Order: sequence, then structure tokens, then C-alpha cells
Amino acid sequence: MGEADVRSSAEIVVAALAAAGRSGETIRCYRVVMERFAVFVAGRGLAAVNEQVCLDFLAEQTGVRLASLSDPVVGEKAVQAVRRPLVLVADALAGRAVEAGRLVVPPHDGCPGRFRGLRDEYLISCRARGNAGATVATKDRAASVFLAYLDDTGAPDLSGLGVRELSGFFVHQRHLGRKTLASLRSLLGDFLDFAAAAGQAPQGLAGRLPPQRHVRNQSEPHLWTAEEIRRVLAVIDRQSATGKRDYAMILTVARLGLRISDLRHLELGDLDWRAKTIAIIQHKTGRTLCLPLLDDVGWAIIDYIRHGRPDTSCPKVFVKHRYPFDTFGTASSVSGRLSCHAARAGIEFTPGKASGMHSLRGALAVAMIGNDTPMPVVSAVLGHASTDTTQAHYLRFDTVRLRHCALDVEDVLEAARSGERHG
Repeated sequence: MGEADVRSSAEIVVAALAAAGRSGETIRCYRVVMERFAVFVAGRGLAAVNEQVCLDFLAEQTGVRLASLSDPVVGEKAVQAVRRPLVLVADALAGRAVEAGRLVVPPHDGCPGRFRGLRDEYLISCRARGNAGATVATKDRAASVFLAYLDDTGAPDLSGLGVRELSGFFVHQRHLGRKTLASLRSLLGDFLDFAAAAGQAPQGLAGRLPPQRHVRNQSEPHLWTAEEIRRVLAVIDRQSATGKRDYAMILTVARLGLRISDLRHLELGDLDWRAKTIAIIQHKTGRTLCLPLLDDVGWAIIDYIRHGRPDTSCPKVFVKHRYPFDTFGTASSVSGRLSCHAARAGIEFTPGKASGMHSLRGALAVAMIGNDTPMPVVSAVLGHASTDTTQAHYLRFDTVRLRHCALDVEDVLEAARSGERHG
């Protein structure tokens, strides 16, 4: 398996990339790397190519020495650009199927091996209960963190768990914020109830979790003004592909109030251009939501799809602009786009105020309430099942309306004094 084998394997990789719909530019970049690798193998007179040869080539090209091709690397784009073609060439050389979209670094499973059976059964039960995919992933992380703690402390299983072990776990997590701790407590309670029902943990243990007090909505969102939103949109470079994407994403949330999860999972098939509507299944609630596709939002999305969106088989409307051009992995990666442009626009936020993409949703809700939009309409736009949810979340931020509800202090005091006199 020398130079000739590398070149023939490179052609297999190119064919796989083309079949997967990769762009001509992506294929060209892969060809450059694979050609350099063939020259590298020929220059050293190597009769065989193994992983070590690939690692030597990677180190020569990037200056980064890895222990294996699957080692995680953060923030090293040069390493990623060289390693991906190498991995596919190695697959072809070994006679394995070449999958253009396969992960180079296997996803990390934080759950200790001896507890994975129980964890997997728990996740199966969560799906059977109708939990959304994002909810199952969140429960997976919480259960895995707890089981990893038990593994580190040498607990043989869950049968001997008590208050002491539970308190120790939360002490170990004390660096987390109150909201995160409260959420973790709820998630852990769900897991312990399942473990108890399965006979793996003591009954009633979930009810003995240490209290984690969190006042819902204790962090208020930054209430964007229309001028601030215009300033942010104005600084976005709409001549660039990423600028077209960011402009369309921010405008969509500001005008329609979509949750970040729904923005990330918005698919091309959700857009009805004839009816001018967006119809989705909400990622958080599983309920259907249909919104009008406003003209400015529609044209921004069209501009992105036609002139900015990478050539990809991913069905999502908004995708990452680096290989493999798939959906955004986390909500923070989307919110980060707003923060970047807000900083360029000179928008300053009050400390303690939430200023992520979700705050645009809050600003829209408050603006609608302030414009006397009927509460059922506001709830329908936001995708809430009840107006109670809308009022609990957003009516408290409509300070103008709340001022009309405020009592005059002197009136209250006078009423109290009058009551004392007549008493």
C-alpha cells in the first residue's frame, strides 16, 4: 500500500464526496491534501501506509502531533482540514466504506461503562414517555454526570444510596448557578424515580434530594428597542454568506419570536412560499405552530438560500458554514451570532440582563402587549398553550401597563389610617 494505493484511494474518496453532494470547492480542498499525502508517502519510499504514517504527515503539515487520528482537537482548523481527508483515505486503504459525513472524533459518553446499561434503559423509558429528543439528551447528561460522580466515589451500585451521597453530589456541583442546580435536581429526581421502580435504588429517594431554591424568571431579559434591533441588523455584512445567514436568523427571531430550538431545526420543507407561512412542530412542546412568513423575513431567507447557503444535503434552513455544513449543534452557537453583531453595533447591556437570542423573543412579546395585542394572539404567536404562561413570563416586563395597576402609596396609607380611626 504505497503511493499508487493512496492515489487510487483518493479517487474513491472523491467519488464518495461527489455522491454525498459536497461542493466543488470542498472536493478541491480534499484533493490538495490527498495529493500532498501521496507525495509524502512517495518521498519516503513507504511500501505501507498505517495510522502512524498519517500522523507523521499531519504533524509535518500542521505542526500538531496527535496520539491518534481520533484525538479531539479544539480550535485547530488547520488540523481539521488535513485530518478529515486523511481519515477517509485511511478508510479506503483499509477497504472500509467511505462515509463522507462520518464523525472523525467519536462522541464522548460521560457515563461510566458499568452504569451504561441502567442509563440506556432510562433513556428508552424517556422516549417511551414521549420526551422530545432535546429533553432526552438533557436527561442523559444529568444522569451521566451523577453516575460518573458515583463511579469516582467508589459506589458499587445505587442500592446503598442515601441522603449523604446525594448531598455530596450537589456539593460537588456547587460551582453551578442556582437555575442550573434547580434543573439538575429535577432531572436527577426523574432518574432516581426510574431507578427505584426498576429495583436499582431505594424507594422515595427522589423526595429526599436537597432543596435547590430557584425563583423562576429571576433573570430579566434585555428589552430591545426597535432602534437597537435596526442598529444590529445594519452592521451585518450582507455581502458575505455568513452575514446573509445571521441577518436572516436574527430578523426571523425578532419579527416572529421563534425559540432558538425551533430556529435551529427549521427545515426547508417548513416554508410554504405560496401560502406565505411557516409551519413547524415546536421542538420544546411538540405542538404545531403556524406563523405568517412576513415579507422582510421571507426575502432575507430567500437571499440566504440562493446566495449564501452552502451546497449541502442537510434539510435545515440555517446551517454551519464549515464542513460538514449541518445544523447548529447548540443554542449558544446561535446566540453567539447575535452577541457578536451587537458588540459591533455598540449595544451595551445592563449586568445581569439576559441578552441572548431568546431576549429578542421577549422583546417581541412585550412590544405586542404594549400595543394592546389581545393576549390570546400573543400566546398563539409565541406558541404557548395557555395565556397564563404568556402573562406569567412577559406581562411583568410591560412596565408601562404595570404602572397603571400600581396603587398610590398615600392612598394606601390614608385608607389604613381611616381604618384605625374607625376601629
